[in-house]
Amino acid sequence: MDWFRRDFDHPAYFEIYRDKEAEARIEGPGLARLLGLPRGSRVLDLPCGWGRLRPALEAAGHQVVGGDLSMLNLRRHRQEFPGPCVRLDLRRLPFRDRCADGILCAYTSWGYFPSAGENLSQLQEFARVLAPGGVLVLDLAGRDRLWRDLRRAGPGWRDVGGRYRERVRPSADGRRVLADRIIQGTWDGVRRAVRFRHDIWVPSDPEVRSALETAGLCLDQAFGGVDGAPWSADAERWIYRSRKAPGPLAGARVDR
Repeated sequence: MDWFRRDFDHPAYFEIYRDKEAEARIEGPGLARLLGLPRGSRVLDLPCGWGRLRPALEAAGHQVVGGDLSMLNLRRHRQEFPGPCVRLDLRRLPFRDRCADGILCAYTSWGYFPSAGENLSQLQEFARVLAPGGVLVLDLAGRDRLWRDLRRAGPGWRDVGGRYRERVRPSADGRRVLADRIIQGTWDGVRRAVRFRHDIWVPSDPEVRSALETAGLCLDQAFGGVDGAPWSADAERWIYRSRKAPGPLAGARVDR
């Protein structure tokens, strides 16, 4: 079974990512601003998780549709943040061509799949459903900063706030990050430990730019944080704003 099918559909997921609830109050408005779209725009939140960013997108005046593979996340989304949301696979979106003005792909949600072709297909699907000139905001971990932090931390296990244990390290080929987490809890009436493993491709800056271009997305600007800070190799976040190309990409201007 794919790790994301298993991990994101377990109730322990919400405990591990509990901090994201508070972070959404800062990240959501920042990411909505980076979309740079007018009020009334049709925005897809992909993947949407439990909908933590929906309030900020709606506060910016957007018409929001969420999509996620996890039924557990979608059930919570519908309870806490009512609004359109659908179950989907990011490699085969259930939306018609050119239906969206913007797509938000937040918090390192590109790179889940094991092959380069599958990860590219996610971007190609984003491009397919965007209207010409439509905007994609792709929010990723800064690779250089992440690798440096992992070297400093070492490959061992650490306690995270008394809630779970974690070990994060690069894959043997240095292209993916492997995050193992063990959490104790009562699941289905039984007290036991649950183990998660996220296995995510962490692309270099040239790899991101090349994939966007191949997918038919023209890079407009890159940022170093949700506050719109300038992009830098050492930034904790690499955020790329791209537009659906109306035609050939030759001569497109790219600011960094």
